Amino acid sequence: MKRLLTVLALSMLAGAASADELRIGTSADYPPWESVDAGGNIIGFDKDVGDEICKRIAATCNWQNQAYDGLLPGLQVGKFDLVISGVSINDERSQKVDFSVAYADAPNAIVTAPGSDAASAKSAADLAKALGKAAIGVQSGSTHEQVIRAHFPDADVRVYDRPDQIADDLVAGRIDAGLMERSAWEPLIKDRGADKLAYAGPLLTSADFPEFGKGQGVAMGKGKAELKTKVDGAVDAMLKDGTVKTIAEKWFGYDISKK
Repeated sequence: MKRLLTVLALSMLAGAASADELRIGTSADYPPWESVDAGGNIIGFDKDVGDEICKRIAATCNWQNQAYDGLLPGLQVGKFDLVISGVSINDERSQKVDFSVAYADAPNAIVTAPGSDAASAKSAADLAKALGKAAIGVQSGSTHEQVIRAHFPDADVRVYDRPDQIADDLVAGRIDAGLMERSAWEPLIKDRGADKLAYAGPLLTSADFPEFGKGQGVAMGKGKAELKTKVDGAVDAMLKDGTVKTIAEKWFGYDISKK
């Protein structure tokens, strides 16, 4: 009888340990949001945010690197418990997964070769008109892809796995423009040179295109009410005490926390 009780107790402890371990999916190819350092470790803004969430909800988090367009499908089939990868909250995604309250709200930018006609665009509509039938690079499965397909009807949409591929093809002249978060463009432009890549038009937000959503949030499977409550509580506290702001300033040099 004692042995049976011991086995049951160990089983319950194992179940509790398992319940406190969260598998976090991210696409570590989007610095400074997330990337892989020389030692093969995932680093970046989202990594620090996620680690702090785990600390506050007393969970052990196991980070897994996955191509961006496979993150939400992986979440839906149970491969991950959370996805933290600069995922914008919008209506289409919210039909498939649940989101925490937003922890960040990052502006987006079109980049072209210097001297492009789009450089002088004053509005989102001006950008769409100036780029016309241009070949525009976007990351697969991103809100940027949704925006170009929905609002740049004549554009030749080119889909890439990674942001650096967009920058390289733009420098090589294989595409005419690219769309991604301003913060993701910054290291790419710094590395390749402002004489090869230039911002075009205004910064773009959900006020311009609703596909950009309501900021970036932690994604989780539908119906995980207890988990959502814990994550929401952690994010709310991190916004109120300035933790997200501090992490953003570390990685971006300015505050992108959700106001």
